[in-house]
Amino acid sequence: MNQFLKYSLDKQRKIRAVLTLDGALIQKNVTVLALDSAAATLKFSGKKEPVTVALGDILSCDYARGDHGDGDEG
Repeated sequence: MNQFLKYSLDKQRKIRAVLTLDGALIQKNVTVLALDSAAATLKFSGKKEPVTVALGDILSCDYARGDHGDGDEG
């Protein structure tokens, strides 16, 4: 999971994340704006304000649709 968060942060590319937010389980495309050992600041597609979430609330990450990562012709 951390490799996808770092990929998004370094490349400023969207990833797909499954997380809990305000008690609800959601799946969204996000761009990581900041990342530390405890939390990530995410910008959701279509939302203006970034949100900081604990890493424990991020359940899964993957490449966004159409993105296969660097070097993967897929």
